[in-house]
Amino acid sequence: MLIVSKTNGYRHDSIAQAVPAIEKLVKARGWSSFATENAAVFNPESLAKFDVIVFANASGDIYTPEQRAAFRAFIARGGGFVGLHSAGDGSHPDWFVRMRGNGNFIGHPSGADQFQTAWLSVKGRGHPATWHLPERWRWTDEYYSWDAPPAADAHVVAWLDEGTLRLEQKLRMGDGHALIWWRCEGRARIFYSALGHRAEAWRDPTHLQMVNGAIGWAARKEGTGCS
Repeated sequence: MLIVSKTNGYRHDSIAQAVPAIEKLVKARGWSSFATENAAVFNPESLAKFDVIVFANASGDIYTPEQRAAFRAFIARGGGFVGLHSAGDGSHPDWFVRMRGNGNFIGHPSGADQFQTAWLSVKGRGHPATWHLPERWRWTDEYYSWDAPPAADAHVVAWLDEGTLRLEQKLRMGDGHALIWWRCEGRARIFYSALGHRAEAWRDPTHLQMVNGAIGWAARKEGTGCS
């Protein structure tokens, strides 16, 4: 497991909690992990050692052309990817947005409304990341919006119920306000969750179990899809 938290965009304070929390999940599985903020790891020799890349609030275009090519080759050969929270923001290059599988980032609530407690609707409870979640999940976070819902080939497993929080009209996506989904990039398993801005998220057992299931799925150890 490669855990990347390099930031060429906004840097979340919760990276300090997210990285060790993910390392602990990986260790509990009996797997090994390597956490880094050095994009030099994106080379063919290094990436050959990993089954899954996790972006723990990584942001920005962090790659040289050679590093970008190595990352895309990793995905092309079927490597797994888990993007968490700011892996969904607007700082990433176009090819990454296409891999993530949704529209362009347009913002999130700000000021006193930045962090709100709202209801999430969980539909895809057959996935390893969400089987344990209730159909209605009460959660507090900074909720992202995009200019388009996930692509037609994406499988959405959790949506934001916009009626349960204060949201400017420009940030509203209606019933298609997806927050967690998965998709296939060829044989590669791609998973994205918009949750995880606050440090508290990385101490929450329900959230951590969701992340753990995403990792297991992306590593092709649990669940189905992307054959």
